[in-house]
Amino acid sequence: MNKTYPYRKALITGAGRGIGAALCQQLLDQSVEVVAMNRSKQPLQSLISELGSPDTISPYYADVTQFEKLEETLALILQQHSDIDLVILNAGLDSPQKIEQFDWRVARAQIDTNLTANYVFVAALVPYLLARGGGRIAIVSSLGSYAGCPYEHAYNASKAGARMMADGLRAELHASPVAITGIYPGFIATEMIEGSAFNIHSAVPLQEAANIIIEGLESGQDEIHFPEQFAELVKLVTNMSIEERVDAVRSLVNNSSENL
Repeated sequence: MNKTYPYRKALITGAGRGIGAALCQQLLDQSVEVVAMNRSKQPLQSLISELGSPDTISPYYADVTQFEKLEETLALILQQHSDIDLVILNAGLDSPQKIEQFDWRVARAQIDTNLTANYVFVAALVPYLLARGGGRIAIVSSLGSYAGCPYEHAYNASKAGARMMADGLRAELHASPVAITGIYPGFIATEMIEGSAFNIHSAVPLQEAANIIIEGLESGQDEIHFPEQFAELVKLVTNMSIEERVDAVRSLVNNSSENL
């Protein structure tokens, strides 16, 4: 990526670790200033120290499921930064559960983090971006948004909601200068997959995943699916009969998940 990156300042949620931290690093490498949001301070402070970029990262701390406080933090960010032109809604949560011991509170935390909080962001950011003349909002969903898996269906449902959100916003804003990108990764080598119920034979390395996303946003892609082989598998699953689909999605979870 030798060209000048098309965005100058990015707001990233879930920026303290994992794919959020990798995106911060790669955007900084493209001379993009970063407004980094994270729930806890220590991971983000460590990232800033590690990257050695205190002047080009502006940290903010908020629990995205505390919606009123999130609104206040967002208002402060938009007051202090008039030039954000890229938003990556990356904060995510995956907590698998067996339906026999299901706790709706755990499911709600996933839905609030992976879906509802994104609406708090876009409610503030769409008018902001329209007023400044445009920008792009990227919503991190998942290839898991295309099929419900055992133990993971609350996660799948929240990510499917994020996918529908991206589709609906894109249709609603099609004549405006605000662009919407849906990001649909498979398994990425982060801490999140370690606690999931999925049967993971391989995962996309963190920096490779971030690079795919950064390049996709640079080229203005409306949807970013990766890795290609898993994306093709998911496409096949969605076109199967119900019986075939049940067998397919059951093969995606680990047998040890019976002990959740």
